[in-house]
Amino acid sequence: MKFLADSAKLVWVVDTDEKKVADIAKREGCLGSTDVEKAINDPTVHAVVIASVTYSHYEYCKKALQAGKAVFTEKPISHNQAELKEILDMAISVQKPFVVGYQRRVDKNFRALKHEVTSGAVGDLRLIKCCSRDNPLPPLEYLKVSGGIFFDMLCHDFDMIHYLSQGQIPEEVYSVGHCYNEDIKQMDDIDMVAVTLKYKTGLIATVDCSRIASYGYDQRVEVFGEKGMVTANNESSSTVIVATSEGYKHPMSQWSFPERYKHTYTTELAEFTAMVKANCVEDEATVRRHLDLDTITAAAELSFRLKKPVKLEEVPELRSKLPH
Repeated sequence: MKFLADSAKLVWVVDTDEKKVADIAKREGCLGSTDVEKAINDPTVHAVVIASVTYSHYEYCKKALQAGKAVFTEKPISHNQAELKEILDMAISVQKPFVVGYQRRVDKNFRALKHEVTSGAVGDLRLIKCCSRDNPLPPLEYLKVSGGIFFDMLCHDFDMIHYLSQGQIPEEVYSVGHCYNEDIKQMDDIDMVAVTLKYKTGLIATVDCSRIASYGYDQRVEVFGEKGMVTANNESSSTVIVATSEGYKHPMSQWSFPERYKHTYTTELAEFTAMVKANCVEDEATVRRHLDLDTITAAAELSFRLKKPVKLEEVPELRSKLPH
């Protein structure tokens, strides 16, 4: 939190691990506890940052909003749509800053890509292609509670497509996938999938997603329109290219998402802090988009499991067929 020293003060650190709490509290010069109620109900606390295990986000979001605090939470809010809607309704009612950490929205490359798209550089959109290949394979213990490849990884790509298409919602989703890793297969999950989304405007979006990429973290986006194309490529470990009689040797892409998005985590917290200080809230449509993203993600997983295209209007009836 040192990077926010001029604009915010860390008052509490809360974790279930007492030793971790003590170590961080000592290092940061703040209070520490294993009891979240103490921190949330402290009148000197204006905002709560939630970066706990996935399944705890709903409970902590609810407690913080009930206490009238601004909230920054990692995704997901909840895999239960009723709980998700409850939190979004509360966030809008409380009228305090409420941000879910889709860090790609603050990445400098994707913001530049968004600027070109919204400025009309490529005209009306016809195709958005996302490549999303993770590396290295996350720990199996995490994968067991992650929500699966659709709700853990693909939701980021669906949010990016929503961001670039200025909020368009697909009518139909179709997914095909496979699992190469036996441990992941035992979790009733997959590690490779391709998804196609069809929109009323004629726009088509595709995502190819993998849990691993042996050459490094691979996150690319291409937007094709009537006037041309704009792309955001991977960031490399350096800009050095070696040319010899054997050809060209390019630097490797950054190895993992903590490297690729290191700057975004500080940026999104700095922007959230600025919102808190200005008591500025996101517009209701931006907050409520998380319901649409949940429906799109559910449709994508249902399509894979049912082996057929799924219309978004079918999701409420089919949702019970999801394993989570």
